[in-house]
Amino acid sequence: MRAKLRTLLTIGAVFIGVFAISLTNGLGSGIRSYVNRQLGNLGAENILIVQARQTFPNPVSQDVVEYDQNRQAGQFNVTFLGADDITKIRNIGGTKSITPQFDFRIEYIARDRNSKKYQASASQYVEGFRLEMAAGRLLTATEQNGITIPVRYVAPLGFSSAQDAIGKTVMLSYKDRSGLAQEREVFIAGVQEQSLVGNVDMTVPVALAEEIYRAQTDGASERYPALFVQLENAMADLEQVKQKFSDAGYDARTLEDQVGTIGTVINTILVVLNVFGAIALLAATFGIVNTLFMAVKERTSEIGLMKALGATRGTIFAIFSAEAASIGFWGSSLGIIASIIVGTIANRVATNTFLKNFVGFDLLAFPVLPFLGILAGGIILALIAGALPSLRASRLDPIQALRYE
Repeated sequence: MRAKLRTLLTIGAVFIGVFAISLTNGLGSGIRSYVNRQLGNLGAENILIVQARQTFPNPVSQDVVEYDQNRQAGQFNVTFLGADDITKIRNIGGTKSITPQFDFRIEYIARDRNSKKYQASASQYVEGFRLEMAAGRLLTATEQNGITIPVRYVAPLGFSSAQDAIGKTVMLSYKDRSGLAQEREVFIAGVQEQSLVGNVDMTVPVALAEEIYRAQTDGASERYPALFVQLENAMADLEQVKQKFSDAGYDARTLEDQVGTIGTVINTILVVLNVFGAIALLAATFGIVNTLFMAVKERTSEIGLMKALGATRGTIFAIFSAEAASIGFWGSSLGIIASIIVGTIANRVATNTFLKNFVGFDLLAFPVLPFLGILAGGIILALIAGALPSLRASRLDPIQALRYE
């Protein structure tokens, strides 16, 4: 009974480590799968977001940067781009079109002038940028008065469904440069699905973004936080193109580059979480070593008898290695099964609560190959841990072993 209890406790230690690693990998697989699917839906592969290379001093740096009287900067001292930059970028070559990112602000959106008003933020729609739509369509390059709204605005604006909102007019309000409120009637061209990657703001066409921008500035200044540069060749070597922009003093990134930082943050968090699982597995390996050493000690006479009857060193080694592998197998298997059960329950709870607006987002995913790798890793780790006790058992002298009490 002591031997069985000791083995069960060792299996439990392996279980805890594998369970933790399986859950964190399931979480990572679920989030990565969703993010990758969203990245695949982004489109605009030949669009670069070009920004000025920031020259203001880093707060933690000791460097002192010379003042440039021609530098245009906005909020937080971020360097803006102007008409000269557009000309410079066009001369780099390989560009099909250049569209400024207009910096504007929306005050609210309402069904009409007499309806309840709701705070809203809007961004300029980038041609070629695909959004997941609950209903309707994306904006077009020549759009004037159409907008797309996130699905969360459907009910507050008084629409029965996303489809019901399509084609209906709403009122946008913004303040001009003198502080006076201006209203603009627009129609809803599409309703965006909720997403972690994008679709946070409503989108407006370039023409409307420029109109509001001109009204909110002095009308003559050309100050843009970024430029959307469409390349002539969608299959161009992006790294070489980015280098050209870098040599010219600009930072150029694709939409995927910008969103891809999410994956980096996620991976960093998951690595930290996996460390705790690895520590538990490390503790389990010491448990396996201790369990097998005790088994060798308790079964010394049996080992001597087996050797006296003709068992070879390899046979003894294989017996104890098989026991170690069995501990690793059952601990890993139970840990993976438990993580899948917990993950399935967590997915149902998340889908019905805080992730209900994120269509197709499973918080935890359990692809077969990674979890087969975890199972194999658990077994291999157990075999490595059991190697020393198994070797000791195989080297026992049969005469001394038979005399052992």
